[in-house]
Amino acid sequence: MKAEKVKKTEGHWSSADVVDLEYFLMHASSSENRGELAQQARYWFQQHVSGHSGEEHAEFPDPKVLKVWLKHQKKQHKGDTPLPGESWQWLIGMLFWLLLFAGLLAGAGVTASLLDYDGAQPVNVAMFLCLLVGVQLIWSFVSFIVIAGKGLQWIPLHAGFSLRLLQSLMHWASTRLDRHLVSKLATEKRMVWESFWRQLWDDHAASGRFLLWPILTRIQMAGVMFNVGVMFTLMTSVVFRDLAFGWQTSMQQINDGTVATVVKTLSLPWNWIWGEGQGFPSLAQIEGSRIILKDGIGAMQNPYLTSWWPFLMMAVTVYGFIPRMLLWLWLSVQERRQVALYPIQSASCQKLWSRFHTRCLHVTTRPFDNHSQPKDNAPAPSLLADNLASTAGSAQSTVLDVPCWFYMDEGLGSPNEQSKIKSLLSPYGWQVKGVLDSSPSDDGSCFERFCSGDCLLWVEEAWQPPIQEKMKRLKAFHGLLPSGVFLSVGLVGKPRGVSWLTPVRSRDLEIWQKFVHQNLSKEIQVRALVAS
Repeated sequence: MKAEKVKKTEGHWSSADVVDLEYFLMHASSSENRGELAQQARYWFQQHVSGHSGEEHAEFPDPKVLKVWLKHQKKQHKGDTPLPGESWQWLIGMLFWLLLFAGLLAGAGVTASLLDYDGAQPVNVAMFLCLLVGVQLIWSFVSFIVIAGKGLQWIPLHAGFSLRLLQSLMHWASTRLDRHLVSKLATEKRMVWESFWRQLWDDHAASGRFLLWPILTRIQMAGVMFNVGVMFTLMTSVVFRDLAFGWQTSMQQINDGTVATVVKTLSLPWNWIWGEGQGFPSLAQIEGSRIILKDGIGAMQNPYLTSWWPFLMMAVTVYGFIPRMLLWLWLSVQERRQVALYPIQSASCQKLWSRFHTRCLHVTTRPFDNHSQPKDNAPAPSLLADNLASTAGSAQSTVLDVPCWFYMDEGLGSPNEQSKIKSLLSPYGWQVKGVLDSSPSDDGSCFERFCSGDCLLWVEEAWQPPIQEKMKRLKAFHGLLPSGVFLSVGLVGKPRGVSWLTPVRSRDLEIWQKFVHQNLSKEIQVRALVAS
């Protein structure tokens, strides 16, 4: 078969490509034919990618190769299931136009209300500057310091109300974007589609933070268009209407000189181009535009009342429009950078890259015979468990045949979900022989059916701390196990809806492993049932 050249343009990624890539990788990791899919990935890499079949790129994923693999998966994809990347691209495009017009209309509306002049009360310059310049300047400064200084990791997704609300709205829209098409799919494919969006938007997933970059970029575009609406409304009002601007205060400490100093300071970025009387009002113009309600505006001169609008226009441009535009440009660059780095930094892409460069090894063992093999000659629990741990945690396509019994705490799952666990364990080489009762006896009689080499898989929720009551019971069970039978703790994440077969956070896994190994026994293996 003719090898396929990897073009330079293949390395250009979009956020829709990343979403599709995660979809295919999640589907491969959750499929019952996981070993077969790993072999197919390795075979594709050897046969189709020229110049990358050696070990020169085995350490870090090559985005160009992953892009070619993604195109291959899209060609092989059946058309009855919509690809989430297309939905994401449409959703982001719709969000862009909605925020663009919303920002433009909001800026125009707020400015029009502030420029409301009936001939009796001039436009309040101080109120205009505070609302349309001061608030924006503070918001832009804080946004830039927070995002540029600490990145999105500084903002916990579960703590920021606005981001959390936006994330929920985007999740709701994404899961209902193709609701008419998805509803016609088979139950299995519909569950894969819905579970993918739940996992992608998980609060603790790296993909959840990645998807916020394009959203924040489009929010900043709304801020840019807000200032465009302000400047457009201000200019058209000055051209087509007779406006009067003035300032007023009740504080005796604020006089004409104080206002002139503040105005001159704010106009520093442009006063070297447009000086006093052009880019900002002079002291005489400031004195002549002060409003005293008891005197009215009848005696005030019109040149003084109209001298403020160039200063207001430049203030909105310099302190509102330009910072928003710079922040939008910076976020756009960061978005493209994160898209380019995601295939290299993603753990799921690292696993796929390992499949490309790992040779497949198929190992089968004879069935364990409790009568022909003495218990004393059974393989050491720690050695057998270590072999299983390397098999379940790596991307190798290694097929073992290990008898397993699993135990689920009372109320954790239903028999239907227990059958799902059997399917989930099958790709890892676990031969599920049965399910223990929810309340097994403490005398060890329930283990009489166990054979040498069997494993007791104890399922626990990793998001809950390992309390003493559970640890005492786990220690008691470990002591009652027959010789040659080892104990393994399988962890699941926090339940979502009716399903609790969810990924485990790496920190929760580390806590459980450290606690069990330090307080119970290092022979007890602790692993995640669902890869994060």
